[in-house]
Amino acid sequence: LAFANFLGVHSSIRLASSKATSLVASHTVSRSTMASTSVAPAKMTYRFLGNSGLLVSKLAVGSWMYREEEYTVDAWYKMMTTAFKRGVNFFDNAEIYGNGLAEENMGGAIKKGIADGVWSREDLVVTTKFFVGYKGFTESGPNDQGLSRKHIVEGARASLRRMQLDYVDVIFCHRPEPYTPIEETVRAMNYVINQGWAFYWGTSEWLASDIREACEIADRLGLIRPIVEQSQYNIFTRDKVDFEYLDLYKKYKLGLTTWSPLAYGTLTGKYTAGKPDGSRFTKPAFATRAMEPTYDERVALADKLKPIAAELGCSLPQLATAWCVSNEHVSTVLIGASRPEQLEENLKAIEFVDKITPEVKAKIDAIYSVVPTVPEMNPLAFLRKRHLISRLLSLELQPPPATMASTTAATKMTHRFLGNSGLLVSKLSLGSWMFPSEKNTVDAWYAMMKIAFKHGVNFFDTAENYALGRADELMGGAIKKGIEEGAWCREDLVVSAKLFSGCKGFDTGTPNSQGLSRKHMIEGTQASLQRLGLEYVDVIFCHHPEPYTPIEESVRAMNYVIEKGWAFYWGTSNWSAADIAEACEIADRLGLIRPIVEQSQYNLFARNRVEFEFVDLYKKYKLGLTTWSPLAFGTLTGKYSAEIPDGSRFSVDAVRKSTFSRGFEQNVETADKLKPIAEELGCSLAQMAIAWCVSNEHVSTVVVGASRPAQLEENLKAMDFVSKLTPEVKAKIDAIVNFVPTLPQADHLQLLRSRHL
Repeated sequence: LAFANFLGVHSSIRLASSKATSLVASHTVSRSTMASTSVAPAKMTYRFLGNSGLLVSKLAVGSWMYREEEYTVDAWYKMMTTAFKRGVNFFDNAEIYGNGLAEENMGGAIKKGIADGVWSREDLVVTTKFFVGYKGFTESGPNDQGLSRKHIVEGARASLRRMQLDYVDVIFCHRPEPYTPIEETVRAMNYVINQGWAFYWGTSEWLASDIREACEIADRLGLIRPIVEQSQYNIFTRDKVDFEYLDLYKKYKLGLTTWSPLAYGTLTGKYTAGKPDGSRFTKPAFATRAMEPTYDERVALADKLKPIAAELGCSLPQLATAWCVSNEHVSTVLIGASRPEQLEENLKAIEFVDKITPEVKAKIDAIYSVVPTVPEMNPLAFLRKRHLISRLLSLELQPPPATMASTTAATKMTHRFLGNSGLLVSKLSLGSWMFPSEKNTVDAWYAMMKIAFKHGVNFFDTAENYALGRADELMGGAIKKGIEEGAWCREDLVVSAKLFSGCKGFDTGTPNSQGLSRKHMIEGTQASLQRLGLEYVDVIFCHHPEPYTPIEESVRAMNYVIEKGWAFYWGTSNWSAADIAEACEIADRLGLIRPIVEQSQYNLFARNRVEFEFVDLYKKYKLGLTTWSPLAFGTLTGKYSAEIPDGSRFSVDAVRKSTFSRGFEQNVETADKLKPIAEELGCSLAQMAIAWCVSNEHVSTVVVGASRPAQLEENLKAMDFVSKLTPEVKAKIDAIVNFVPTLPQADHLQLLRSRHL
C-alpha cells in the first residue's frame, strides 16, 4: 500500500507539473545497502533533461581543463564526492578536455567511487562530447575531428575506453559542422544509442535552424531527436538561450545544459585589481580572446553587480550562477572549480535561486541588458577547413608533438569530402590491386603504406578478389604493424573494400560466392574483415553491377552491413548512372542510407561516365567519385613506346591487353604525343596524367598503384602539378586525345554468374 501511494503521489506530481518544474531531492530514505543514500541532506533540486524522463541536478560539474594542468584521479574523486554529497548527479566531459586526460580522470574517479561504495553507476548522469578530437585543435588528422559517422563512432568508442565505462548517459555534438550533412550526424548519433553506448544525444553551440533540421530529419526517419543543447549562458551571454531558441522550447521541449555561468571568470569579481597569477586570463588563449562585452567592460560591470549580491547575502559568483539556474528552460548549469573548497562555495548558489525574483533580475538588467544579434555559426565549426588547403600550412602553424602516432611529414596533399558525407579523403589514395602470382609480403606492403601515409595519403583501397583475397591479408597485416609501431592509429586511416567477384577467382566461384545478393554481401563482408584483421572498414563497395540481384536487395544488404558496424558508408563501382539513381531512390523511399560514392575508371582515354553519364548524379545526389586506372593500364606512363617491357602488366597478363584496353596501340601513340606537354609542366607523363584526374572537382580521390616504393614516390608527386593543369593546358591535351563520348556500355563483369544458369 505504501508503495502504491508513493507511485500515485509521484505520478500526480509529474502530470501536474511541466517538465521544467523542479523536483526536490530527497536523501532522507535510510537504506544502508544503497551507496547513493550515504550523502548528506542538501537543497539540490532536479529538472527533466528536455523532453525526456532523465532527471538531472540543477547544478552540474564540468571537467574542462588545460592540457598542461595537473589533475589526478584522486583529485577528481575529491571534486566528484564533494559535488555528489551536495546532490549533484550530472558530470560533464569531452574528448578534447585535457586531450583525453579529463575523461581518464573522471572514469578513474567514477570507478573509485563505486569501489568505495559512495555511488553506483546508476546514481550518475555522465556525459561526453565529440567534435574536436582528443589530439588537439590543430594536431588532429582529417577525420579525427568533425561530425562524420566515422568520427562519431570511433570517438564514442575511444571515449568509453578512456573512461572505462560501458556507456555514458548523454553524448553531445560538441560544435556544429557545415561540412557533414546533418542527416549523417543524426544517423550516427542514433547508431551510438542503438549500440547501447549512450541513452540520449544532444548538440552544443548549434544554430536553432540546425537543431530544428536535426529534429525534422529524426522525425522523418523515425529516429531519436536531440533532446538537449549545451550553450554558453551567463549575464553577459544570452543570445541563444533567451532569444534564438524560444521556438525550440515550445515545439520540441528542448532542454539546456549551459556552461560558463561566470563568463570565463569575469563574474567572480577577482579581476578588479588585475589578473591574479595562474588565473585564466593570464593564459595566452584567453588573454587575446575577443569578447562582447570586452574583458575590461566585463570587469567594470561585475563590480557594479556586487552590491546586488551583497543585498541577497551571497557572493557575486553565487549570484551569477543562481541567475542562470532561475531560467526555467535551463535543465542544469555546468560549474567548474580548481579546488574542493571553491566547488563548495559555487554549489551554495542553489540556496539563492529563489531570491532571483523579477525585481532582482530587473536590477541586473539595468546594469547590463543584452540586445539580441543575428545568429552566427560557431567559429570552431570550420575547424577542418585546414585539410582542404595544403597540410603544410597547418603543420607550420602548430607542429604536432613527436610522440604522436599520426605525425606525418609536411606535403602538399589536400583532401576532399567523399561525396555527400563528412568523410575527408586524400586526393590521392593507394590501391592494392595485384596479380595472384605476385610475391608480396606484409613488410613490403607496410613499406608502401608508410610512404603513402607520410605524403598525406589516408585512403587505402582493396577488394575481395585482389590476388584471391591475399591483398586483404597483406593490407590488414600492414595496418596492424603500423599501429603496433606507432606509425598511425586506426582512426587515421580510411580503408575501403569491395564485394562482387568473390575470393576464389572469376571462373571458379560457386553460385553464391559472387554477386550482389544479401547472402554474399553479408558473408563477403565478414570474410573480408576476417582477412583484414579489422572490426570494420570505412567504405564498402558493390564492385560491379549485377542484373540478377534486385537493386533493393543490395541496398538493404549494404545498410545491414552499416547497421552492424562493419562499415560506415557504402558505394558502387562500375555501375551505370541509371542503376545508381535507382539505388538512391530506393534508399530514400525506405529511409535507408544512399550510396555516397562511385568507383569508376577515369583517365585521359576513359571519360564517358565521369564527365558525361554521371553529371546529373553530382547535382541531385552530390555523388562522390573514387577513380581508378589514372594511367590507363600503364599506357600513360610512356614505357610502352618501343615495346612491352618484361615484367610489365601487359607482359604478365596478355589477355588484359585485348579485354581491358581496346585500342592499345592507339593509346600508346597518343601517349607519345602528350609527352611534350608534360615536359613543359616540368613533370613526367605519368604525373601529368594523375594530376589531370585530380583536377576534376567531382573526383574525391584518385586511386594510384605502384610495384616499387620509388615508383610510388614519383606517382605521389603528381600533387605538385595539379594547379598547373589550367584550362589552357587541358585544351592542349584535349586537342591531342580528341575524346568523343559514346553511349553508356554495360560492365563486362556484370554477367559473371551467368555460367551457373
